[in-house]
Amino acid sequence: MGMSKAVMNSSLKTVVEAKAIHSGYIVDDRGNEVQITASMIRAACHQLLKKCRSIKA
Repeated sequence: MGMSKAVMNSSLKTVVEAKAIHSGYIVDDRGNEVQITASMIRAACHQLLKKCRSIKA
């Protein structure tokens, strides 16, 4: 099994077996862990909606 498949399998196992976690973290530009807040998620969703609405077919 290649490295990418091993990583995918372990990641999927983690997702499937994951318990409810009430906090998440991302890594900023300097490599520091930053807790994800509800306002960060709202801002990201608003930005995505804005981009989707501006796409012209």
